[in-house]
Amino acid sequence: MNDAFIEKIVQRRKTGKDYLTIAGLLVASFVLLTALMMFGGYISFLVPILLVGIFYGLWYLLTNMSREFEYIVTNGDLDIDMIIARRRRKRVFSGKANNFEIMAKVNSDEYRDAQRGKPKLLDFSSSIQAPDNWFFITDYKGERCLVVFAPDERMLKSMKRFNPSKIKYVQYGA
Repeated sequence: MNDAFIEKIVQRRKTGKDYLTIAGLLVASFVLLTALMMFGGYISFLVPILLVGIFYGLWYLLTNMSREFEYIVTNGDLDIDMIIARRRRKRVFSGKANNFEIMAKVNSDEYRDAQRGKPKLLDFSSSIQAPDNWFFITDYKGERCLVVFAPDERMLKSMKRFNPSKIKYVQYGA
């Protein structure tokens, strides 16, 4: 049997909510710096430590907004890890292709039908509107979930081997 191990990393694009969070962090740090200037005379011995703490905290929180998703397909098993600021890795999904109820492109009729059941949406793509996104429905941690991600051709071909009737991938040129 041909064993398959395929990886892909997708950079998450910033959304309006992310930019709003960045603006909020900048305003909060400005307010803290202003308060430090106003009341710095009372706690002058702590001012250098507090300045370093404010700037380090701002840097840490801003860099934590950088997110990537790594898709790993191993013999029909799909693992999705979230990489935060290239410092931390966290497993956010793990499942088997043969447990998927359906898998198709996001811009298909199957996606609109899948949304009618109101499953929990797990978006692991660069952006929900990306044209190369796929979705699948599966049970994950006791909930019915609709997972959106952006696999490449090799991943789709590998997963189709393990659930050919439910994965709506047609290889072009075959």
